[in-house]
This record gives sequence, C-alpha cells and structure tokens, in this order.
Amino acid sequence: MSPLRVGVAKANITPPLGMLMSGYGSRTDGAIGVHDELYTVALYLDDGDTTAGLITADIIDTDSDGAARVRAAAAAASGMPAEQIMVACSHTHGGPQTDLWWTHGEDPLRAAYTTVLVAKMAQALAEAKRRAVPVQVGHGRQDCAIALNRRERRADGVVILGVNPTGPILPFTDVIRFDPVGSTEPLAVLFSYAAHGTTLTGENLLYTADYIGVAKRTLEQVVPTATALFVAGTSADVNPYPRGEFRHAETHGRQLGCAAAQAALAVERLADDARIAVARREFALEVEAAPTLDEARAQLAEARAAVEAALASARAAAGDAPVDERKAVDWFLQRRLRNAEALVDALTRGEPSFTIPLEAQALAIGDVAIVGLPGEIFVEIGRAVMERSPFPKTVAISHANGSAGYIPTADQVPLGGYEIERARAQRFGLPILPESDQVAIAAALAAAEEAWREVH
Repeated sequence: MSPLRVGVAKANITPPLGMLMSGYGSRTDGAIGVHDELYTVALYLDDGDTTAGLITADIIDTDSDGAARVRAAAAAASGMPAEQIMVACSHTHGGPQTDLWWTHGEDPLRAAYTTVLVAKMAQALAEAKRRAVPVQVGHGRQDCAIALNRRERRADGVVILGVNPTGPILPFTDVIRFDPVGSTEPLAVLFSYAAHGTTLTGENLLYTADYIGVAKRTLEQVVPTATALFVAGTSADVNPYPRGEFRHAETHGRQLGCAAAQAALAVERLADDARIAVARREFALEVEAAPTLDEARAQLAEARAAVEAALASARAAAGDAPVDERKAVDWFLQRRLRNAEALVDALTRGEPSFTIPLEAQALAIGDVAIVGLPGEIFVEIGRAVMERSPFPKTVAISHANGSAGYIPTADQVPLGGYEIERARAQRFGLPILPESDQVAIAAALAAAEEAWREVH
C-alpha cells in the first residue's frame, strides 16, 4: 500500500483596483485600495490509487457553471479528473465580483480578471501536485467563539439581520494536519469555521479576505512550516461579532488562527496509511409553482417599471451628467428584472424543469471527511450532516462547487427575513420549497456514505 502523498501551493489573486466588489448590493463604487491580499490555496492528495484536489479561494462564491469552469481548467493543468476536484470559496465579502458567479459578459475588466483567476486556481493545483510528498495526517478540534447567529427576531415578530445570542452556531474549528513522513513540522493545515466573511460591512471599499485572511496568517506565524487553507463552515445564518471595523477582523482572525494552530499542534496521532475517496451525489431542489404566462408577463412589466423609475430618479438627480445604470439601480431590483425576464422566457418556450440541479461532494481522508454543499447553508444543516455522517470526524462546508443561494432549515422559512424573502435559492425567481433542507442533507450523507465504503 502506497503512502499518502500531499502537496500544497498558493497564488496571489488580488484584483486590480476599480473593480466592483461582491457581497453587498448597496456598494456601487469600485474598490479603492487593498487592505490585505487575496489568495487561492490548493491541496493535492494521492494514495496511489485515488487522487483528489481541493482548491480554496478568497472570493465570495461561484455558481455551478463557474465551479465547472475552474474544475475543467484545473483538470487540464493537473491531469486529474475534474470530478475529483472540489472548489471551495471562503465567502469573503471583501473580494471582487467575478464572472464565476451569476454575472456574465457585461464588464471587460471583470471578464479579464476572471480568466486570470481561473488560471491561477488551476495552476495552484498543478503546482501542489508537483510538490507532493509522503505525509501523515491527523484531525483536531478546538473551541472558538467569534460569531453569533444573526437572525434576530424583534418584539413584533419580524426577523432582521441582527444578533441572536441564543440562536444556533458551531463554536469550534476543525483542522486537518499534514506532516511530511519523518518530520514533526506540519506541511499544511486545513481548517474550517462557520461564520460569514462579513466583519467588514458594505461601507468598506478595500479588498480584504476579512477575518479569514488574518486567521490564515496567524496560523502560519504560529506554525511557520505550514501553509494554511480555509474552508467555510455552514454559516448562512451566522455572522462574526462584533462587526464593522478592521480591528474586529484582526481580533477575530487572531482568535481563530490561534485556535486552529492549537488544534493542529495538539494532534497526538497521525496516520500514515490514510486512504482517499471522492464521492459525488447529484440532487435537485424543487421550487414553488410557477405562475401562468400572463401573470409572469405582468410581473415583468412591474419589474421594468420599477427599474425605469429608479433610472428616472437617478437622471433627475444627476442633471445633465451621464448615469451609470449599474449604480443607479439597486442590485436586488436588477436581479428581480433578470428573474422576471428569465421566467417569461422559460414559460414561453415550455421549459420542462424548474428544479435547481446541484451537487454534494465528499472528500474522505482516512477517517476524516470534508463534505461540501453548494450555496449558503444554514448552520443546523451542517450540524445534521456532521452528526449523521458515517465518519467519526466530518467537516461540513458550504460554498463548495457552486451556489444556488440560501438553503434554510424548514422551521425558519415561515419566520421570513432576508435569507428567506430576498436571498433564498431560486430559479427564474421561484424560491425553493421549505423541505429543501432535508434534500440537501440526504445528498450530503449519501456522498459521505459512498466515500466511507470506498475507504473501508
């Protein structure tokens, strides 16, 4: 039996200034500076029979097509099968908009940057493969509480984006440590945490990896031989707290980085015979029933009128100056119009399926599994996957291999709020059904169970 071989490599993916930033629809001006650099970090694994790749990046997300684009480029660069590669985004709200996520063909600078970004992500995996050495692997966990649930319910019953001290969180970091055989100095440390990359708010116009970048740098300072990789836990309803300033991101990142370093250094048993398995499970989320074509056309007319009203107001305010439509029209209003247009088109041509096709993926490393789901996943969905997985150590992550939007737990849907009313996963503007949480959990567990069978 061949020893497990692992390689790690990273590349700077900080964009040029001036690009529109992702994560907050209220931001209409481009980035004016760089607070801290953004990176892609790739991990290559090979047990002699199976190869796997994990590509992480300090960007907000990809959609399914964007993830497929990265996987295809990485497969070509590394010689690995695309389906053996997982693409996991940190979900920082301090990065650029890219053409990997819901925005295509409108901005030449964004398109050019995206091409470079994909190439760097692919090349990082190829370089990680080139650097692979025999390793031992171990798992650790350490308490870390830098976040709170954000679904605050006011006295009148309305749910807002706020602070819910009694709401669910996952107050710990999981780590996977890789040491070269014959050494006690880690080569790489992969760690996760379940909190949005939103310490900085929409007022920030500086590129930043948020607390995540600080945590990676802190871990590498404490464990200087290691390259740090971050994967985002299921955190759709969780924010770091407190928020608003870079000093908060520094504090959160140092706490998390130290916790991850402590967990890594406390690992007592490292296995040198870990087997690798990658399993995928395709699934589909059902959406609410579509309206009639006449009703959809009426909705489209209302959306167009709302956009025109916003433009008219902006033109009036600007006088004779030209108006940038991207800045004049609220992002959610733009999306409402795109969705209304897509729905009319789908109904007109007789679209046969309104479901959302997605993929769950499990990457097993011995008795540890990273189980990825696409989108913004509520924390209790991740907890269910970790508790019911056949692996004794499971790391459930979000923003893996694409995003359809928010996937909430069914019990939260009747309560409403931003995640339900404005950002729930949808197709043609039709939101997913409340029971979608169980569909996602079942797919994640099916992938984990298949991976378990392959490594045992």
